[in-house]
Amino acid sequence: MAILRSEHLLADESALTGEVHPVAKIPLDPANADLSYDAKSNKSSTIFAGTKILECGHADIGIVTQTGSFTSRGELLSEVLSFEPHKFKFHQEIKLVLALLFVEMLILSSYVLTTVQDDHWTTRFFYAIYVVGTVLPPLLPTVFVVSIGISAKRLQKIGITCTDSSGILAAGKVKKAFFDKTGTLTEQGLKFVSAQKGDGEIRMNRSGHVLLDPLLQLGISVCHTLTLNENGDLVGPAVDRQAFSAIQNASLMKDDSVMLGGVLIKYIKRFDFDHHSTTQSVIIQHGDEKLVFVKGSPEAISKICQPSSLPQDFDTIARHSARNGIYQLAIARGKYTGTKEVHQISRADQHNETRKPTGIYIARKSGIIQPYHKVVIGTLRDGYKIEWNNAFDDSPAADPTTTPLPASTVLAMTGGVWRTLLEHNPKTAMSLGKKTLVFGRCTPLDKVSIVSTFVKYGDITLMCGDGGNDSGALKAAHVGVALSDSEASIVAPFTSLDKNVASVIEVLKEGRWPITMAFSLPLSRAALKLSKRHPTASILSPHTLASACGVLTINLMFLAIALAILFQQDWFQCRQIDNGSLEGWALGDAYETSTIFVITGYQYISSAAGVS
Repeated sequence: MAILRSEHLLADESALTGEVHPVAKIPLDPANADLSYDAKSNKSSTIFAGTKILECGHADIGIVTQTGSFTSRGELLSEVLSFEPHKFKFHQEIKLVLALLFVEMLILSSYVLTTVQDDHWTTRFFYAIYVVGTVLPPLLPTVFVVSIGISAKRLQKIGITCTDSSGILAAGKVKKAFFDKTGTLTEQGLKFVSAQKGDGEIRMNRSGHVLLDPLLQLGISVCHTLTLNENGDLVGPAVDRQAFSAIQNASLMKDDSVMLGGVLIKYIKRFDFDHHSTTQSVIIQHGDEKLVFVKGSPEAISKICQPSSLPQDFDTIARHSARNGIYQLAIARGKYTGTKEVHQISRADQHNETRKPTGIYIARKSGIIQPYHKVVIGTLRDGYKIEWNNAFDDSPAADPTTTPLPASTVLAMTGGVWRTLLEHNPKTAMSLGKKTLVFGRCTPLDKVSIVSTFVKYGDITLMCGDGGNDSGALKAAHVGVALSDSEASIVAPFTSLDKNVASVIEVLKEGRWPITMAFSLPLSRAALKLSKRHPTASILSPHTLASACGVLTINLMFLAIALAILFQQDWFQCRQIDNGSLEGWALGDAYETSTIFVITGYQYISSAAGVS
């Protein structure tokens, strides 16, 4: 629904995005009347299906633009309903094994029916049924699923729900795991660290002691999209709330004006965050001047500013902060000299007046990138040209598409670089993808594309995310672990109720257990630590066949020894069958039969205990 008129509208979008804080909605900007409406680019003016309206005015007006499966919630449900299960070697080989056992059952039962001679057909029938029950036990299907059910119950006890049991077996063979960074590998929320002017000196620390230049203090106080709810609490992005709260003498008024040091500052116009330019801006009346403040990533701000106006060490400070895992924003200021009416002022008018490294830092801290790794970053320039630079000092690096990478070198690339590589040369994209440990600035579609490509080329994949923007990738992966209880988590086979990334380890451990114990007693437990080697998922692999045939060979050897010992006893006399016929019940009345029964009975027990 597109918002045409609104006085005060707050929505809860946690079911779609995982954002726990309410989101303020604003009407469509009349200055953009010549542009076509798009739900993504006008996100702040769109109410999405599946969200909740927390506060609204009596005169608010909106127009419905999409219904049914075309809405955000409808697309989510369509993805769930159109889900195609992944195919695994384990499931395919089970059919072959059952077919072989069925053929064996037909041969042996036919032999019994035609060989055993008795006065009544019931004798041959019961012998044949015994053979059928031995070769194809009625509980055979249970053997394949009982261990999966036990793993699912164990996961549920530690707060991990499982909605698709086939994901448990897939978890035992995961080769590539993808983790959403924000909110998954990092803490929820933000903490204010410091603010500094262009001269590089820190002007405000985390304790809130303000030594700010007045204009920098003014910029932090007004350049945001915050509003107040009915209880007087700040509503808006976490970064805006933290920065605004750090200024002790600033307060937001009910009409969204700002009181700073006893001076009331009125907004002429506020622009919401623009995903295309990655900036957010405002125009305010400050005394007799109209000032423009634009806030965004350092890269975005440097593009809209005159190079001569930027501090000399602007790029150095930005890179240093990013390498230390600091989420940073830059603010630019200018004077507005336009003459347009307020409703005619567009974003372009005020712009004319005027973070991959963070991902690498998180990857190093979490152990994904090892200390000895050299990181090469790929970025997209001018929309199509890929540049490769060393992460440490931004110096040019060799092009990995033409030059082999050393074993100690790993890659980091943006979603734009991945899309470009995949479009022009999918094999090169996959080759570099296997060496890439950080994919930065990815859209939800980029995440789906990355995971789907690895799936296409045969890797068993795992995706761990916490928001609705991860739902596509959670569905595309063989194993999806959602750290959220929102509706978006229904596309993932696993949901961690305590929202802890360590849940992935438990899923992997319990996934390996049923593969290893598919033919054993369910009395064992998963290993405490994950091994570097994966258990085989093939029933007909040399390892599995050697194990099964080895046990069978040992059992036959001991059975032969037992029979040999029997034949050497003085009291033993081989049972003779009259007339050379095999008469039904007489077959069991022999020392050989009793010996075979006792020995094989204990062998059943020892074999089951040995593999449990």
